[in-house]
Amino acid sequence: MCTTALKAINLIPTIKKLLSFAGGFGLGQLYYVFFLKDIHLPHKTGEFVSIIISILLGIGNAVSIQLRCISLLMFPMYCGKPGRGVLKAVVLTYVVAGPITNMGLNAKEIVRVFACSAQLSHNLSEIRYKFMSKPIKTAILRSRYEINEFKDAFRSIYEITTPFENEIETSKELERIVHQSNIVDDFFGNKHRSEKIEKKYQTTTKLKKEIYQNKYLKKVEYRCENQITQGIFKCAEMFDPAYEACCRAAPAYAAETLCYPLTVEFACNIMHFIDSPDICDGREQIDPGLGEGYYYLKKLKEELLKNVNDIKLQYKVTYENELYNVQDARETGKRVLHEFEQRGTSMQYVVSVVNICLALLLLRIPFAAQSYHDLYLTSITYDNLYITSYFKQIDQRRKLKNKYTLLPLKKMERNKYVDVHSFEYKSSQRSKLVTPILKVMLEVVTATTFVMLDRLFFEALDVVRKHASSEMTQQGTRDLEIEVEGNGTVATMIRNLLSSLNTTRYVSAVTNKPCLPQPSAMPSIFFVKIYCGYLWILMLLYLNPYTLRLRRLICSYFYPRREKQRILHLYNDILKKRMKMQKTLRRKALQAVRAHYLSGGNLRSLRMRFPRLLGWLTVLPAARMPCLICGETEPRNITTSSSWRRCNSVACGFAWCGECWREAGARCLACDPVLTRLSDLDSLSDDQPTAY
Repeated sequence: MCTTALKAINLIPTIKKLLSFAGGFGLGQLYYVFFLKDIHLPHKTGEFVSIIISILLGIGNAVSIQLRCISLLMFPMYCGKPGRGVLKAVVLTYVVAGPITNMGLNAKEIVRVFACSAQLSHNLSEIRYKFMSKPIKTAILRSRYEINEFKDAFRSIYEITTPFENEIETSKELERIVHQSNIVDDFFGNKHRSEKIEKKYQTTTKLKKEIYQNKYLKKVEYRCENQITQGIFKCAEMFDPAYEACCRAAPAYAAETLCYPLTVEFACNIMHFIDSPDICDGREQIDPGLGEGYYYLKKLKEELLKNVNDIKLQYKVTYENELYNVQDARETGKRVLHEFEQRGTSMQYVVSVVNICLALLLLRIPFAAQSYHDLYLTSITYDNLYITSYFKQIDQRRKLKNKYTLLPLKKMERNKYVDVHSFEYKSSQRSKLVTPILKVMLEVVTATTFVMLDRLFFEALDVVRKHASSEMTQQGTRDLEIEVEGNGTVATMIRNLLSSLNTTRYVSAVTNKPCLPQPSAMPSIFFVKIYCGYLWILMLLYLNPYTLRLRRLICSYFYPRREKQRILHLYNDILKKRMKMQKTLRRKALQAVRAHYLSGGNLRSLRMRFPRLLGWLTVLPAARMPCLICGETEPRNITTSSSWRRCNSVACGFAWCGECWREAGARCLACDPVLTRLSDLDSLSDDQPTAY
């Protein structure tokens, strides 16, 4: 059993070290979660740094009693002045991340609305321009299909003019006619008719209309001569068999004579029987204006069909000279948004810098804890004002030995020293709460100003969003009507081209909903963070006298011997002052008298100088006299039954509480002649200010 107990005792240091390591590691993780995590460090850098800090703190707490003490001192320091400063900075970051950042987002929305409005105005102008240009554009685009029909219509001219061209200009037929005619002329021994015709219509004129006229007359005459030639061929086909039959039937000696009339040379020589040599001349039968008419027909065809294959609908983009320092609505909106985004990026950098400063500001707490730890060990008078159980034990021992005791403390001492078992709020502690609370309330007003500005900004944009929505209708009226008469191809094409211009009304609906602001409200969590943060600071201010006692308690746990030394020193110091109480009272009185006369024209001095005129100022606590020793404010009315006393001297007029009056020997020390002989050095107080 003893062995088990010894093993358990040996395990206690190990357990303490493990708990210390866990506490230090957890402290490092808390530092990362609440502060380092908000700093945008490179990938995994924050986690790596937090692990290193946590391990170092854990190892330090496990091996060092000083570091364990400092780590625990950080909690009362967090509740004290350093911690409140850090909390104020944290709330300030909430103000920056909440209302200020939200105002930036809403400002960005305003910039977007501005850019969108400029673009909307540009679009409305563009729609109005389209109202004017759309009919013309539609008519031109529709004419693309009409142009194909127009081309087909003009191509049909080929079908009309081709027979005329073949009739007048084609000469392939003449080659056959000339060949047959020359064969017949050679057979009969006649002069070639083709030479006669060529010579007849040979001309030196360069007028195309005469050339076409002679060319067609020559062709007609050739055709006429060809008819004679064809008649001769038919005649030869008929008489040649008859001649051969005659020759076979007639006697040989008389066959040639008898059958000669049936020979081709005699019977088919038609040219010999034609009296007029110009029988095929067609000048009298053909209109002399034929060549001229054909010339103009051909010229008209060339003009109509000259560029029919090149007809195309084309458009040309006119490039204007580039204008510097001029930008359209869309580019303006993009530039404004880009500029705002750049400044928003700068704001993000500012927030990151604030988070870094906040993480560094938190180091005030461990530095303050270390400073208290060092002063606790080096200065025996630092923060040595607590009446502890050991203090009471010392006093009880002296009481049992019938020696002079200190408890209960005098009223002047009770305002200075703190009983750790008492929850009473001292007047000095209350007076020290006023200034910090006023500072906190001023910060609350400042934060509320930003919150209200952000809310006002949001409400204004929300009102615009709800009531500025509108739908506009762009209308266009055109008083133009064109009628095209005729049923031809050109008339049809022009009628279709101009039919789009007869539209008299255009209607287009336009809405501004995309350009309405879409404000963002600040998340409700920031209201909780900001105002709960300030409430927590006020609570820490109220609990500050009690949380400060934890500092001594933590150090006394780690350094019990040092704590006993400090308590013994405190007991002896109070005992020495108690032994020279009269001198202490005179010092207090001298300080109070000098402070009163150096304070100048305050309400209290005015009331004492003019008691009849300003005696009513006693309703105000600031105008009433405090006790010359303990500083407690006198009641409004001092009666004979009251324990308060006031000096009867007209030149004095100072007030005393009952307990201080008895300690002073029932006499006014302010009127004591000995008081004026005290030196400035004697008037200095031995009191140490309370550390907060």
